[in-house]
Amino acid sequence: MGLFNFGKKKESQIMAMPEKTLNNYGVYLRALAGDSWNGSKFAGSFGPIDDFTFVDYWTLRKRSLRLFRENIYAKGIIRRLIWNEIHTGLVASPVPESSIIWPKEDPTAREEKGVRFGEEISTQFNLYANTPTVFDWGKHRNFGEFQAQVRFESLVCGDGIIISRIDKDTQLPRWQWVNGDNIRTPDNYSCPPGGYIKHGVEFDKNGKKIAFHVRSEVNGTVTYERVPVRGKHSGRLISWMVYGSETLLDDTRGEPFLADTLYMLKDLDRYRDAETRAAVVNAMLAYFIERGGNNTTFTRPTDGLASRLRPNNIEPKGYMEEGPRQEIKITEPGTIYDNLLPGDHIQSFQTNRPNVNYSTFEQAVLSALAWTHGIPPEILMLKFGSNYSASRQANNEFEVYLSRQVKKNADDFCQQIYEQFVTQAVLTGQLNLPGFIGAYNDVSKWRMISAWLSCAWIGLNRPAVDRQKEVSASQTALDNGLSTFDIEARRTCGLSFAQVMQTQKRERELMERMGFTPHTDEDNNGKPAYSSGNKDDGGEDGDDGNNGAI
Repeated sequence: MGLFNFGKKKESQIMAMPEKTLNNYGVYLRALAGDSWNGSKFAGSFGPIDDFTFVDYWTLRKRSLRLFRENIYAKGIIRRLIWNEIHTGLVASPVPESSIIWPKEDPTAREEKGVRFGEEISTQFNLYANTPTVFDWGKHRNFGEFQAQVRFESLVCGDGIIISRIDKDTQLPRWQWVNGDNIRTPDNYSCPPGGYIKHGVEFDKNGKKIAFHVRSEVNGTVTYERVPVRGKHSGRLISWMVYGSETLLDDTRGEPFLADTLYMLKDLDRYRDAETRAAVVNAMLAYFIERGGNNTTFTRPTDGLASRLRPNNIEPKGYMEEGPRQEIKITEPGTIYDNLLPGDHIQSFQTNRPNVNYSTFEQAVLSALAWTHGIPPEILMLKFGSNYSASRQANNEFEVYLSRQVKKNADDFCQQIYEQFVTQAVLTGQLNLPGFIGAYNDVSKWRMISAWLSCAWIGLNRPAVDRQKEVSASQTALDNGLSTFDIEARRTCGLSFAQVMQTQKRERELMERMGFTPHTDEDNNGKPAYSSGNKDDGGEDGDDGNNGAI
C-alpha cells in the first residue's frame, strides 16, 4: 500500500488502522483525520518517526574511544573540558551547619565551633585524599588524579562505576574505578525471582538497581564479579554508576559525550587530512615547461644541474667532468636555466591548495559542536579577539557551564567519597564529631548527619580577563546596594563571605604574632595605623595616626 493512498481513505478507516501500520507509513497521517498536533506544519513535512528499539552502547564506546585516539578535534574537546572542569581536582571545603548541630548555643560561639571542626575535617580528608596508597585501590592515584580519570573515561566511554572497598588495615574505604566497557552481562547467571539483567546492570523486581557485573580477563581467563550497590546488612553504599552525559530517567547506561557528533568529527578530520595531502602534493610540483611556437624538439633544462652522489665518499674514475656540476643534496636556490629552446618558458605551479575556504568551514563546524555542548567557541578553539567585552562574555558563558558541571561532578562522585570517608572515620574513632554516631542509626535524626556532611566543592578559579575592572565592578555593585558580600566573594574567589572573614581573622592573628602589618592597615607614612590589638591607641593628642586615611 503506497504512502499517499491514505489520503483516499475515510476518517473512520484511518483511525481504525493498527498503530504499527501507522508507524510504518508515518503517524503524521493521523492529522488528516483529526485536529491533533504532531509537530508537522503540513502533512508529511516532519517525516516518519524513527523509534530506536536498541542502543548499541558497545559500538558507540569503541568508536568514541577510537575517535579520541585518532582525531585531533575529539581529543581537543575532551582535554579542554577535563582541564577546566577538574584541573588538578575539586577541593573539599567542609562547612558544618552549626545552627543544626548546636542550636542552643550563642551564634558567635557555634560559628567558631563550626569553623574549627570544618578545619579538622578538611585536614584529615586532605591527608587521606593526597595519599595514593591509602586512597586508591591500585595505590597509585590521589583524589585529584582519580577525579580526572573518572571524568575522562565517562566522557569518552559513556559511563563506568566507582567501587568502595574497605581496607582492613586503615579501616577506611579505598576507591576503584571500572570502565563502562567492563560492565557486561555474564553468560551463566540466574537472577533472583523477578529480577533481571540489562547491559550488565542487575535490577530487582521493582526495577531498582541492585548490582553491577564486572568482567575481567587475566591470562586469557575471563571472570565476572557481582558488585552490589549497597551492603546487604549495613546498607552502606558500595558502588554506583557515573555518566558522562545527560541520560533519561529510564536509561540503563550512558552514551559517550561525543556520540551525536562522531560522524561529523570523523569527516572533518578526513577533510583536513585530504587538504593537507593536496597541499603537500602541490608543493612537490615546483614548475613545468611551457613550449612555445611549433617546437617539436624537447629539452630537459635540469640536465647537468646535479650528479649522482659518490658512494661511500669514494671518487670513481672519470667522475670529474668539464663544467660545474652539483651533488643533488646540495643544489642551491637561484639556479638559472640557460638551455631552453626559443619560445620555451618556465612556469610555476598554481598552488591553490589547501582550499582557501577550509578554515571558514572548519570554524563553522567546530562552532556548531561547541554550541551544542554549551561551550563558547572561543574557549573550545582558544581563539580570542582583542575586544575586551567579547572575550569577557565568552568567559562568562563558560563560567555558567563550569559552575553547573563542577556542581554535577561534585554530586556524582566527589561528595559520595567525602561522605563515606567522614562516616567511616567517625565510626572507627579516627574522627570525633559530637552527635554523629548517635544520629547515624536513627533515621529521624537525618538533619544532624546532613549538617556534619555539608561540604562545598571548589573548582578551578579561572583567571579574570581584567581583574582590576572586575573588582571595581564588584565594589560599585556593593556601594550601590546591588549585590551582597557573599555573592561577590563567591564570584571572586569561590568561597563564601563568612569563610573569607573567618580565614582573614585567623590570618590577622598570625600576622599580629609575627609582627607583620598588611598594607591595608598602614597609614600614609607606611606605619601601622593601629597599635597591637587596640585600634583606639593610634596617635598622640587624639590624632588617629593616619592623617584621616587608612
